[in-house]
Amino acid sequence: MSVLSQFSPEAMSADWAFKQMFKLESECRTQIPATQVHAVGQFPKLFDQFPFPTLVNSAFLKLGDLFRSSSNTLRYHIAQVFQTSQHHLPQITHTEELLKRILVVLYSNDPVARALALRLLGNGSVVFAKYPEAQHGVLLRFQSAHPLEIAAAVQTTERMLKYSPEFLLVVWETVIAKASDTQMLDTTRTQLIHSLRHAASNLQLCTVLYDHCRTWMSHPESTSLVQNATMATWKTIIQKHNELRLEDAEFVSCLVQSQLSSTCHAALALLDRWVPKSHISEMGADDIIDSIRDRLISLVRQQFRNSPSDIDMYRVRLALTVLAKIEGSLGDSSGVPESWELAEAFCSWCLGVYRGSVPNSQNVLDFIQRSMASGDCLDGESKMDIPNSGCSAETDHLLPGNRRLTGMDKSNPEYYRLISSTLLAMRVSALLGQQDYTKAATKNVMRTWNAISQTFLSLNSGHFTKRFLRTSWSWCMRINKDCPISGTIKDMLGSPNECITHSIASIAASGKLSGSNVDTQLVAACARNISDFGSATNDIETPASEQRSTWTSIIIALTWGLCSENGAVQNGLSENAKLAADAILSWSSRICSQAEGSEPQLALYAASGPPAHLWQRVLSLLAANGVWSAVGSLCRATPVSRLSNQLQTWISFVRLFADSECATNDPEEYLRLADSSLAQLGNLEMQKVTRIYQLFVVQLRREMTDLLNGWRRFCLAGSLHPSSIVSARSLISRTLELEHQARLVAHRFMTIDCTTRNWLCNVQALSASVSAAASKNGDYQTHLSLQHVADIKSSVSALMQDVAGAAVVRLGSSFFSMPPTPEISIETNPDMDAAESTVTVFSGTQFHLVVEGFLQIPTKHRLPAAPARVLVAAWLSRQPRRSSDQDLHMCARYAATAQRASRFTPNEAAEDVLEHSEKLLWEKAILFDTKLDGSYFECPCVIPTPSLQQIFGHYDTNIAVHVHIYCALVDGVGQTWWIGPHKSYPLVISTTSRS
Repeated sequence: MSVLSQFSPEAMSADWAFKQMFKLESECRTQIPATQVHAVGQFPKLFDQFPFPTLVNSAFLKLGDLFRSSSNTLRYHIAQVFQTSQHHLPQITHTEELLKRILVVLYSNDPVARALALRLLGNGSVVFAKYPEAQHGVLLRFQSAHPLEIAAAVQTTERMLKYSPEFLLVVWETVIAKASDTQMLDTTRTQLIHSLRHAASNLQLCTVLYDHCRTWMSHPESTSLVQNATMATWKTIIQKHNELRLEDAEFVSCLVQSQLSSTCHAALALLDRWVPKSHISEMGADDIIDSIRDRLISLVRQQFRNSPSDIDMYRVRLALTVLAKIEGSLGDSSGVPESWELAEAFCSWCLGVYRGSVPNSQNVLDFIQRSMASGDCLDGESKMDIPNSGCSAETDHLLPGNRRLTGMDKSNPEYYRLISSTLLAMRVSALLGQQDYTKAATKNVMRTWNAISQTFLSLNSGHFTKRFLRTSWSWCMRINKDCPISGTIKDMLGSPNECITHSIASIAASGKLSGSNVDTQLVAACARNISDFGSATNDIETPASEQRSTWTSIIIALTWGLCSENGAVQNGLSENAKLAADAILSWSSRICSQAEGSEPQLALYAASGPPAHLWQRVLSLLAANGVWSAVGSLCRATPVSRLSNQLQTWISFVRLFADSECATNDPEEYLRLADSSLAQLGNLEMQKVTRIYQLFVVQLRREMTDLLNGWRRFCLAGSLHPSSIVSARSLISRTLELEHQARLVAHRFMTIDCTTRNWLCNVQALSASVSAAASKNGDYQTHLSLQHVADIKSSVSALMQDVAGAAVVRLGSSFFSMPPTPEISIETNPDMDAAESTVTVFSGTQFHLVVEGFLQIPTKHRLPAAPARVLVAAWLSRQPRRSSDQDLHMCARYAATAQRASRFTPNEAAEDVLEHSEKLLWEKAILFDTKLDGSYFECPCVIPTPSLQQIFGHYDTNIAVHVHIYCALVDGVGQTWWIGPHKSYPLVISTTSRS
């Protein structure tokens, strides 16, 4: 909620928003400048809080009127409003009227006012750029002599070209002339040259601009600022039909040795677009290319002479990339390419500095010379290499300062340089295109993996590491399936680096190692670790590396179990998963044998328990495999005395739910444990922790288990009697409702994991099978005899044999976290939430209602597809909504009514022949849909009302009913998500004329 809404607690309606807009307008018309400025500054907050198209359109028109008649000071603040709220400008429907108000100021006699009008046009380029009047007005301002006006025209031109490429043809000659004028300010020329980048899509303009760029670069009065802008634009227009010429490449290469880093960077970026292979056959190309090579080599060596803190990684990366392109195009195999020698030496130096075997004060060139003098290979290994000390989160404070990893933190540049140099070596080897260098680059990647696997790193700072691991692994596997990295995976199971741990588990589960020797070795190593862990008796002295290795092996074994079900990995799922579960049960019993909360128990858990970053993953994998006994044991073994109240309640809930899954054969014990787990979720709700998804899943599971037990008792019952008909009807009705409940959970949350979604599909299929078997003899509500009951009993008994396997609940990772789901907030027009009066409608007519609202999409998580449309199901009911959002049973009933909604078709028949049967109107939903306009939608609805005169006779009658509104999202692939909200509003249907 924006700051604006804090001024008024009732700021949640469109009426309030318009009242606030009129209040701000009146304050803008006062004669107090401070009040005017403050009022203008409130408009962006109003737009963000209530982005109604009508309000936005009206407010911007009022701002346009104010801009036309106010002072320059207020005009400046209005232009700032257009910049801040430019994402709301596409909602304006009267753009031409707004533009007319601005053009009045643009053609005034005040140059400052004209400059402000240009700024406003630039801020609103998203809607103004396509209008010829605006383009012509901007073009005329280039003829001004006022510096503010010229600067505003340049900035507005650059912004308008982004939204209207055709505008470039209008201002082309003017921009080229101004950019070539050396009397112009450098900042103005720079902006103009930058704006010419939009010519990249026009072949003819690109050819002309190429020559202009060459002229601007060689002009003696061009400053470095102009040259940098020219090279940036030049790089943009370099394409296949407009390649960088050889002589121009030589000219640009002279700038790479500039003392200005910005000029050097721009020159290297431009050379990176050069294709040397296209110019090898040209006359005299050898000498020119050799001179370019020499300059690049000299630049790299100059950087390598610097101290480690002064190395410019951007220069080194681009220079070696261009050098590798040249040497790869020449294809000279007489010796080792200079680009590879430098890249490999740099990678080895970074690895040695990171490991501590190379002094941090020694530069790269000294390292190369000493290594060659001593005859050592450049691999970063030496006697000074620090062995793996088994560091962990508990011992990382004992490490030297240069070994503590903080991701891309500038206080630890050794790690950043190591990753960058490894990626650079991969790129150079790919550009050279020779197998020997590719294998050498792969070995560099392997050494880097080993180095970072010995360093503790939390996931909060590991984004850079995860990107490197994903990139390097994919590159190595694409080159060679049996790459050296895969051979070192089993040696990195005990890594304190969380990113390494999760990457190893993902690689092992991907199936890319299946059938290889590495796969066999990894299976054996994991099985050995788990077996030793399960048979251990005293874990106090276990090294931290072995502890992490064991729990990583357990994760890999459980992950293989999930993959084996899908046919991705065939290396004995049940055996490995059972081995992991048995090891956890054995370990948990040792932990629980100690007094709860005692020091021996805490010490034993700290020495042998799962690391904090693996605990939830182990829990979710056990649940996904359906091993609930191990889930409960792990929760019981986890010390909770030092955790927060919320975590204690959450672990207690998981433990109770797991215990209930182990007691499904005892109906009374199961219901007791399931109800206790629901009570724990209620405690979390009281602690302001919303777990609606877990609440729905537990309710669904409870109803499913209780229903299956009811069907079993029904099938095992002896002789039939009349009460069996009532029991059969109740069970069939509950089975149908169970199917609706499973469908609601599956279509209520968009980001459920695949394991849980498969279980929900199994529940729906099971419910449908039982319902079909029970209903094949006709309508169970009206036509049900003892013979039909006997047939139902026989059909369901045959299905019960297959229920045991399908009834096992398997829940994935989303069960242990709240899956992010979009939220819709709605209101109606007319406002049916008003407490003062209830909306009244004449009976036998159509009630017209507009539902408008906003969609809030979670920003930190990605949805499976982008929302495109909103569905609104509306129906009349004699009863209001009588359930909360946490009652799955009633929510499923309402959702089923909404999902059965039919499209509205206008009836053009005369009023006296309309069908007004009461049975056809109550609980019959009508479906309406509308497109999403950003995050806002507006959906008109038409709801027919019953004719009370046909129902009650010719008497004046009023009845109170309720209008139900249920919303759903339709994503870009056509999937419908019934996420709600579901609201009911009171409505009075009357036969009197007063309605």
